[in-house]
Amino acid sequence: MKQTAYYIGLTLIAISFTACVVSFYLLVFGIPTFIIGAILIFLSKQNIKTKLLTTLIPLILYVPSSFLFLYAYNYSTPKTILIPKNFEGNLRVVYEENCGRNYDKTNGIKTLTFPENGILVLNEDFDRHINYNYYLVDELGNRTKISQILHYKDRIQKRPCVLVCGSGTIGQTIEVNSTNHEEKGITYSDFYIYNKDTVDRNDFKSQQKFDSLTTAIVNQCRQKYGSH
Repeated sequence: MKQTAYYIGLTLIAISFTACVVSFYLLVFGIPTFIIGAILIFLSKQNIKTKLLTTLIPLILYVPSSFLFLYAYNYSTPKTILIPKNFEGNLRVVYEENCGRNYDKTNGIKTLTFPENGILVLNEDFDRHINYNYYLVDELGNRTKISQILHYKDRIQKRPCVLVCGSGTIGQTIEVNSTNHEEKGITYSDFYIYNKDTVDRNDFKSQQKFDSLTTAIVNQCRQKYGSH
């Protein structure tokens, strides 16, 4: 039984390591999975050296493996994100909605063009990658490229800039008709735009308001699609 615990733990560690290297969005699932795997490893009959190597090697290799993965991934063509010139605050991409639009194409490059409200609804699979080029776009269509920051503390020196915030699901029930209710969550990814003298509006109340706006826009989209 304890030998089985070792192999189960090893499998969980391997799965969590791979998932976290491929996408940092999966850290929220990968870290608990890794911890469970490590506990099982230490409950097994393996000697202490094997236990330590099995759990420590993935931790040591995580950062260099992540950099190598991102380095290789950056050879792929990045998508383009177009943002209204004076926009600041939350941007949200909603995925996997039949009523949503597909990626635009600019010179063959997949492009996400955000509306003024900052919420873009797509009929595309959820994208866990962060390989984007970001541009502010004025009324004449002129683009100004802005950088992506990795740390919140860099927002003041490097604005205008973009911070990748994360992803999630908003659970809800939508009425399709008078007798049928469809239960479907809203899958999204978030970004935050620091532009000019942006005052952060990423507090709990602002997030609730933004979630409510997202729900209203997606429900309206779904109902229009269902009426056709």
